[in-house]
Amino acid sequence: MADNVTFSKDYATPPNGTVVRTIELDGKAYQVIVLAGSDGTAVTTIGSKLRVSSMPYLYDVAEGNVTGHAVWTKLGYTPTMTTAESDLWSKAGAYVFPATAQQMEVVSSDNTNDIVGGTGALKVTIYYLDNLWDEKTEEVTLTGTTPANTVATNIYRINGFRVTSAGATGKAAGNLSLRAVGGATTYGYITAGYTRARSLFYTVPASKTLYVTSFTVSYGYSTNQTHYARLYTRATQNEGVRTPGIFYPYTEVVCANTSQHVALEEPTKLVEKVDIKVSGIATFSGIASVALRGWLE
Repeated sequence: MADNVTFSKDYATPPNGTVVRTIELDGKAYQVIVLAGSDGTAVTTIGSKLRVSSMPYLYDVAEGNVTGHAVWTKLGYTPTMTTAESDLWSKAGAYVFPATAQQMEVVSSDNTNDIVGGTGALKVTIYYLDNLWDEKTEEVTLTGTTPANTVATNIYRINGFRVTSAGATGKAAGNLSLRAVGGATTYGYITAGYTRARSLFYTVPASKTLYVTSFTVSYGYSTNQTHYARLYTRATQNEGVRTPGIFYPYTEVVCANTSQHVALEEPTKLVEKVDIKVSGIATFSGIASVALRGWLE
């Protein structure tokens, strides 16, 4: 049959480099779409959902091959998973999202090494959303136990908190707290000896959509009896609509001195400005950790 196919002239040149051609097959004319970019390679589109890839989709996202998409990962940990519901972050207990945009401060519990000239954390970077829900960053130089204020005065959500400059140890010597000026409320926390806040809370930036594809949780305790913990993702969204202040559960597992990985066949889709966090409750005091993974577009 191929011997009977003849390509003739280009019919049109639609967007994305696709070309509509007229072919002749057994004496009849047909119009076909040839998928080719300006460099002759296969076309990958997003809006029209046509994608050509020889690897899993998230691998392409990780390699930067999908325009406007970025791999997303959040880690959480709590040293005090108890019989009272708590959120998974290193400071432990319930996490409270900021009620208003504000200036914040960073302080260490160590006044010898988490300071200029020390061997511990020297600078931290805050990844936040401002009052317009736009993504911003600010690096703060630590001054030990003396609070160091941020320049920004419109910090509304904390999406990340990391040590980005350190002395010989390469990590924080003391506990690092990101809090409201004056120390009333803590919004970010890096445990001594670490470089990143293990805080499983996040807010989807303006004009972005988050897709969560996996949920990995662990719970451990020191006793010969059998105990368990319920761990679950919660978000301020119901049926695709943002619900400020009201958290709905999305994924839930039960762990008993073990770890579980849940691959979501249908990714959880969260729209802009939605808050997400992981919470849990246990029958016995223990520790818990969690990792959420997916992509942001």
